[in-house]
Formats: sequence, structure tokens, C-alpha cells
Amino acid sequence: MMFIVIEGIDGSGKSTVAKKLVERLREVHEVLHTWEPGHVREGLYRRLIMEDVDLPYAVAALFTADRAEHVRDMIKPALERGIWVVSERYADSTLAYQGYGMGLDHQLIQRMNEEAVQGLWPDITFYLNVPPEVAYKRIHGKEKDALEEQGIEFLRRVHLGYLEIAQMRGWRLVDGSLPPDDIAKVMAEEVLA
Repeated sequence: MMFIVIEGIDGSGKSTVAKKLVERLREVHEVLHTWEPGHVREGLYRRLIMEDVDLPYAVAALFTADRAEHVRDMIKPALERGIWVVSERYADSTLAYQGYGMGLDHQLIQRMNEEAVQGLWPDITFYLNVPPEVAYKRIHGKEKDALEEQGIEFLRRVHLGYLEIAQMRGWRLVDGSLPPDDIAKVMAEEVLA
């Protein structure tokens, strides 16, 4: 079994790449494609988060509650049955967005994440590395959620945070400007090697 996470700032192409990676992996393994926030409780936590993003602690707490249920109800059961899991976002997205992006205490976020994931960390995390300006252009013109509305400076802080986390955790950085099929091919080759 393998637990794979795809991280990236808004507009980096996570959903598109994840779908293509899952298609490739399903040729060889049974795979659960999941995401956070919003894949539990019919998106309740995500809707609550997007009502008011002005309180970083409340936002982090809601993300963490979503994550705890996501791990308990979806990810762990799938892995225990030998199913591979590909998740769009995981615990470090809260550190990037609410920690680096919104200034919430990093150690507090780490403690919250540890409680939520109960020791379950990905086997591999891919970071879709896209310059914030490129990602911002990609989401420009589409309907944005409250976090995407925070602007380019916020996205730059989140991006720098992600790069620091990636270095600290030994993530695989992938050029997010490549065609999604090429990115998925590179990822699939690495996890299937």
C-alpha cells in the first residue's frame, strides 16, 4: 500500500494532476482518490471554513477537524485494506496556509496536526511548484473561494512556506508548469519503481 499526497498553492493544478495520476495507478493497483477539505460530511467543514477566513485559529481548527475525520473514516480504512491512497492536500497545507500565509503559530499547528493524523504521514508527497504569479493567473476569472480571494501577496507567503516545508520534509518538487499528463507520468514512475 502507498499513501501519496499532492500539495501546491491554489492554481497549481493539483486536482487535474491527481486525477491523471490516479488513472495511471489504477492500471496496477486499487486506488482511493480523496482530498481535503471537503471529502467528509458532504463538505460541511469546507463550507464553514469559507464563511469566515478572518480568524486563522478557527480556520485551522476546522481544517484539522476535517482532517481527523478524513484520516479515521477514509484514509486509514483504505490503507488497512491494501488500497493505495492519493490525496489532494494533507496536514502540511494547514501549516502553509494558516501558518505561513496567515501568521498562526507553527508549533500550535504542528500539535493540532499530530492529533488529527494520529501518526499517519504520507509515504511520499509531491509539491507542484508553480510561481505564485502563474497560479494566480490560472485562478483569475474563475469563481474563487474565500482563501483564493486573499490575493497575490498571501499566495506568495504560502508558496514560500510550502518550499520551506518541502525542504524540511524531503518532498519531491515537480515543475507544475509542465503538461499535467507529463507530471502524472513522472509521479507514477516514481511511486511504481
